[in-house]
Amino acid sequence: MESVRNSHSYSPVANAPDIVQAEHTVLNQDTSYEGAAGRKSFASVDVQEIQNSSTSSPRVSKQTWSFIGAKRSDEKRSSTPNSSRSSAFFKTSSWTFEIVSLFVGLGAIVGIIAVLACFNGQALPKWPYDITLNALIALLATIANANMAVPLQSGLSQLKWIRFRAGRAPLSDMEAFDEASRGTWGAIKLLITARGGIFGSFGAVIAIVALAIGPFAQQIATYRMRTISIPETAFIPRSLNYTGALPGNSSSTGFVPILPMKAAVYNGLFAENNRPAAILPVACPTGNCTWNPFDTLAVCTECIDISSFMERWCNPSASSTNSSDLSTCGWRVPQGAVLSSAEEVFSMTSLLPSPYGNMPHSTIMRLIFMGTESQTVANALNPWALQCSLQGCVQSMNSSVINGAVTETVLSTKFNTTVVDMSKPAFDPEVGHTVYLTGSDNSTYLLSQGALLAMRGWFGTLFRNGSATRTSTAFNRTIDDDAVVVNLTVGISSGETFFDSDIVTAFYWNYYQYPSGLQMLMSDLASSMTTAFRSFMGAEPVVGTALATESYVHVRWGFIALPIAVVALTAMFLAAAMWRTKASGSKLWKSSALAMLFHGLDSGTREKFGRGGSLEEKRKWARGVRVQLDEGDSGSLLRD
Repeated sequence: MESVRNSHSYSPVANAPDIVQAEHTVLNQDTSYEGAAGRKSFASVDVQEIQNSSTSSPRVSKQTWSFIGAKRSDEKRSSTPNSSRSSAFFKTSSWTFEIVSLFVGLGAIVGIIAVLACFNGQALPKWPYDITLNALIALLATIANANMAVPLQSGLSQLKWIRFRAGRAPLSDMEAFDEASRGTWGAIKLLITARGGIFGSFGAVIAIVALAIGPFAQQIATYRMRTISIPETAFIPRSLNYTGALPGNSSSTGFVPILPMKAAVYNGLFAENNRPAAILPVACPTGNCTWNPFDTLAVCTECIDISSFMERWCNPSASSTNSSDLSTCGWRVPQGAVLSSAEEVFSMTSLLPSPYGNMPHSTIMRLIFMGTESQTVANALNPWALQCSLQGCVQSMNSSVINGAVTETVLSTKFNTTVVDMSKPAFDPEVGHTVYLTGSDNSTYLLSQGALLAMRGWFGTLFRNGSATRTSTAFNRTIDDDAVVVNLTVGISSGETFFDSDIVTAFYWNYYQYPSGLQMLMSDLASSMTTAFRSFMGAEPVVGTALATESYVHVRWGFIALPIAVVALTAMFLAAAMWRTKASGSKLWKSSALAMLFHGLDSGTREKFGRGGSLEEKRKWARGVRVQLDEGDSGSLLRD
C-alpha cells in the first residue's frame, strides 16, 4: 500500500529517470487502510511501473481512481480526473439565471411605473394593515436592486477569466475582479485602479450607480395637498315666507312676535360682534363650504342723512326769561323728531307705518337719530340727523363657510314699494298688509300680515322715543322703567349721562365708538332678524358643496430615469459579457470556487507561494507574477 501511495505522489514523467529498473505489476489488488475516520478502501488499481532502459522511452499508464460510495464502473475512464470533473461542472454552466434575474428586475421597475401611473393624481390609497404606497415602492426597488446585482456580479466575475484568457496579467487582478463582484467597495477600487479595462470599469460604474435605485425610487412619488369638492353635503337655510306671530292683548296691534324673533333682535342690538348670521343652522361637515347664489326673504335697512333738514326748535311750554335766546332751544326735522332742549345731546324717535298709507307697506319701522355733538371734536356743536328704516325685502345672497365661520354677501336687493291705504276702496281686506315680493328667480316670497303687525306692535314699545341728557338737573329726575344713569366715557364723549332706555344707550355707544356706528348697528339688527326668518317657519335648505383638503400622489417622472437606465445598462453589460465569453473561447466559470480548485496554478508557481509569509506578503508577490489561462495536458490551468 505504501508503494502505491508513493507512486502517486509525484509526476510520472518528471521523475522517470529516478525510477529503478524494476518491473512489477500490481493487478486486481484491493488496498485499504485504517484511519481516524474509519476504514477506507480503494477499488482495484491497475498500476504498470515504468521501465527505464537506455534504449526505450518511459511509458506512462493512465490512472483510474474510484472511491467506495461512488458509483462503481468496470469500464475504465478515458479521461483524467481533472478533465472529467470539469466536464461535469461545465454541463450546468449557463447565463439562464442571470437572464431571469435581469427580467425580474425589469419587471420590478415596470411594477413601480405601473403603480405610480395608477395612483398619480389620486388620493392616498388606504390599504390593509396601514401599508403605504412608499412601502410598496421600496419593496419593488429592493427586488429590482437585488436582481440587478446577479448579472452584475456574474459578469464581473466572468471578466477575470476573460482577462487571463486573453493574455498574461498580474495575478493580483484576480482578487481585484473578485472583490468588485462582491460589493460596492470592490467596484470602487476596480474603477479607481483602472485594472478592469473598459468592460470591467463599465460594470463597476453600473454596480455603483445601482445603489441609487432605492433613493431615486423613493423620490418619484411625493404627496401634496389639494382642495376637493364634496357635492350635496352642505346645507344652509333660506326663507320663502315668514309667518311667525302669536295673538296677544299686550300689543297695540293684537299680535306679538315669537320668542326666537325677540332673541334675534336683542342679539343684533347688544351682541356687538358684527356676526349676527353666526347662529344660522348651517350644516357644513368639513368647516369649509360654498353655495351658489340664492334668494331669501330678509329684512333690509337703509340710512339717509337728513342733517340738512334740521332747524332750531324751542319748546313752547318751556319758560324762558329770554325767548330770543336760542342757546336753550333744541332741534327738529320735518319728520317730527326733535331735540327738546340744548341739554339733550342725543335722541331716538321711532316711526311706525300708518294703516292709511304713509309708508310702503313692507316697512317695519323707521328710526330717526339726532344729536348735537361731533364724533371727532370734544365739546364742539355739530347738529346732525340720520333716518334709518327696517323693511321686508328679498336678498340675493352669496354664502360660504370658512374655517367654521359663516360669511354672507348681499349681491342684490328687491323691495316692494307699494303703499297700501286701508281707507281706499281698492284695499283687499283678505290680503290686508301681507307683503308679496318677487325674487331674481321670479319666485314669490311672503311676509305675512300677522308677522308684520307683531313686529310693529312690539317695536313701538321696545324702540319708544328716548334721549340722552347731560346736565346736573337731569339726575334729579325720577328713574322709571329701564332708564339708566351712567358715568360714560366712549369716544370723545364723557361724563355722567342720563339715558331713557338701554336701546338709546346702545345707539349712543355705537355712534361714538365706531365711525359709522349707527349704520353698523342697524345692519346687525336687520341681519339678525333675517337669520330668524331663515331659521324657523317657511325656511328650506339650500344644497351646497363641502370643501375638504386631502393628500394626493404627485409623481415626478424624472426620477424614474435612473432605475430604467440601470436596467438598460445592466442588460448591455450582461450582453457584452456573454459576447466576450464566446469570442474569447473562455469557459463559463463566473464566480465559481470549484473552477479555482479544479484549475489552479502550475507546480512552480504554487511552490513559490508556498514558501511562507503573511497573506499581505503573498498579495505583494502576486502583483509581480503574471499568469495566463491556458490548456494543459490534464485540462485548463493558470500558468506563469
